[in-house]
Amino acid sequence: MVRDEPSSRFAMSVFGWFNRKGRWVAPRVFTSLSMFGGGEIDLRDARFASQEIRIRAFALWGYTEVIVPDDVEVEVKGFGVFGAFGRDAVRSERGAPRIVISGLALFGGVGTRAKAAPKEPFGRN
Repeated sequence: MVRDEPSSRFAMSVFGWFNRKGRWVAPRVFTSLSMFGGGEIDLRDARFASQEIRIRAFALWGYTEVIVPDDVEVEVKGFGVFGAFGRDAVRSERGAPRIVISGLALFGGVGTRAKAAPKEPFGRN
């Protein structure tokens, strides 16, 4: 957890693509909208503004992928309507930072997956 101001709180793609990755400060709540486009939210190298952060992903005829480090707790609450909301990243890690992913995939998809964090964690403690 860090005291820095979040780098951004929102990402959107309409007939395009967005990326939120690298070193950045993830806010308590980050919202994304992919409409006829797509995007990627990569939290592996992010510093967290809170012990628990929430990712709200909305994919309307689009696709968003949320990549989380494998050393955090992840809960997925989103759902799909004529689409899919992936739960591959769900995991329990007691005492670890927590990420809650929610939202809606309408004729689209939201994928979640866990990947190894960078060798030297960057400010998630």
